[in-house]
Amino acid sequence: MLALATQGTAGFEAELDTALGTAGLNTQTARMDENILRFFGPTEFTHPFYSALQERPWRLPFLADGIRREMAAAFGLPSDQLNTMMRLGGAGSRRTLLGSPIASAEAEAAKPDGLEKVLQSLKQAGVVKGEIPNLTAVPADVKSAAALVLNAMNTSLGHRRLALRGIPDVADAYTFVALRGRDDLGGEEMDRMIRLHRSVDSGYFGAAAHDIFYATYRFVGADRGPAPTAPRAAAQRLKSVSPLLKYDVEIDTTWGVIRLTGGSDTQHADRPTLLIIDTGGNDTYLNCPSNASAGNWASVVIDTQGNDRYLSDPALANTEVEKFAQRRTGGAKPGPGGALFGIVCLVDLQGDDRYATHRPGLGSGRFGFAMVQDELGIDRYDAYADSQGFGYGGYGLLEDHEGNDLYLCFTQSQGSGSVRGSGLLIDRAGNDRYLANETVIDFPSPQSDKHNVSLAQGASIGRRADYIDTHSLAGGVGMLYDAAGDDEYRAGVFGQGVGYWEGVGMLLDGAGKDKYHGQWYVQGAAAHFAVGYLEDLAGDDEYTAPMNMAQGAGHDFSIGWLLDRDGNDRYKAPNLSLGGGNANGLGVFIDLLGDDVYESSGLTLGKAAEATAFGVRSRALCLGVFLDFAGSDTYPSALTWAQNGARTANWTTKGLTPAESQVGVFWDR
Repeated sequence: MLALATQGTAGFEAELDTALGTAGLNTQTARMDENILRFFGPTEFTHPFYSALQERPWRLPFLADGIRREMAAAFGLPSDQLNTMMRLGGAGSRRTLLGSPIASAEAEAAKPDGLEKVLQSLKQAGVVKGEIPNLTAVPADVKSAAALVLNAMNTSLGHRRLALRGIPDVADAYTFVALRGRDDLGGEEMDRMIRLHRSVDSGYFGAAAHDIFYATYRFVGADRGPAPTAPRAAAQRLKSVSPLLKYDVEIDTTWGVIRLTGGSDTQHADRPTLLIIDTGGNDTYLNCPSNASAGNWASVVIDTQGNDRYLSDPALANTEVEKFAQRRTGGAKPGPGGALFGIVCLVDLQGDDRYATHRPGLGSGRFGFAMVQDELGIDRYDAYADSQGFGYGGYGLLEDHEGNDLYLCFTQSQGSGSVRGSGLLIDRAGNDRYLANETVIDFPSPQSDKHNVSLAQGASIGRRADYIDTHSLAGGVGMLYDAAGDDEYRAGVFGQGVGYWEGVGMLLDGAGKDKYHGQWYVQGAAAHFAVGYLEDLAGDDEYTAPMNMAQGAGHDFSIGWLLDRDGNDRYKAPNLSLGGGNANGLGVFIDLLGDDVYESSGLTLGKAAEATAFGVRSRALCLGVFLDFAGSDTYPSALTWAQNGARTANWTTKGLTPAESQVGVFWDR
């Protein structure tokens, strides 16, 4: 049985075939009927990852294992993380396949006068304003890093222009999105937003972002990854600059200010920023890096030392976002670590840092690409919405390497992907807490107005418009990957590996004794043609969900899946849970090892609800699967079919074939 807990999947799928055989099904027949699904479209921007999972749902553990391995191998390499997420979204690239895509920029940056040359080139192009200042006080490694990033920006600009060539006025488009906030759009405004999605070429944009991300970590990427690489070797160069060395140089450009500074506590103002490298002091950054305008299309901050603060408003230096009176007035203009029609990088190498924003930020990519990477320290991330690894028409990454960190948010954060977007939050180590606000109800849920719509901690949402204007838009990919530590996850409605309307949400947790608490549509749940997946590799874990649809629950042609590979776990589950299928959904729950305790009632533990008695739904599969492969487990005494060693098919409605039936499978071996 230990092999089942650690393998990626070939033998795993054989085990599933055996279990599904209890109801006359197998991994080929227990799936959504494409012929029936044709009656429920169309939805625009459906991405290949969703389509692949819908086509072969029982490969989910195999695909999740591959993604996790890729993220582990790309330790501190944000351009590689970008490659993975773009491939899932249908715009994959491998720009390093034949070597460095920025080799010429690296060669120029390595020259003693590399920075002076790139600045002179930008001056001739009309980008640098005024005279180039004397740079002799700037440390050589800082100059080389600045030269490399600026050269990469210069060569990436062409790809960014190609990405947005379908938009006649990018500045006007920027203003349109920045002023819309989180209001639900309709009519002509929604039509314009859809046309923007159609116009942005993610492939070209991703190529530009890849090269800027790549250039940044050539000097500052993690050097503690699983395998030594040239980027990680180069990483030591900026870290070697003394935090006591004082210098301060500013260069004004039409793309934003360049500032190279160190040796003091610095206040970085709220202004368009192209590049900041700060090598010392406890610093404060206001709304930078971010795309402050369409012209400020690239923005990079590299901070090597100090306990720093990255804020959207000065008041957040000492105030939590939930207590900030102006939290709802931030609109949609980017905050720190927020991209909008541009590319943003924030890298902090050391210190106990405070990140706080009431605007989209901290790895928020909206029609753009953003990454935030923090290496060392006990950090606090506090956000309102569309943050902490969020993508809408773009890509957002937040990666933290070490420390017992705290992540706070209200909605659409902590690994959340919306239309044509990918959001990824990675935490490598530490006992971390992920809290989607449940005290201040700013986003009341239709399911329960006492709880917020979280859409957090590995979540994705599309636009459901079958009852509005029929222009439904598929959700993106939202992922949270926590590699190790005793972690806590808390959310309201929609969270912890959840998908909605052709979105894919995934929460992947490695080692540690973890606690999961959510309300409705949580912990491997999905609604309306979507996929939600939660996988925990090891540890004695606790899962609690008091309301509805949780812990391996699929609703309305969706796939909801919870897989716990090892540990003595405790599950407190509601109705429609622990392998519960509803309205032609597929709910899967699998616990591989451990002595587990289950508390639940209603439609649970391998049960499926009946389908509509007429129309195409009557011949569509609805399936709930509960599998516990080992251990002496405890089940509710009232649920007589749920016992150690029992194997049964719980038929709700027998159709012409098992694949056209409503049935549950319970198997404890």
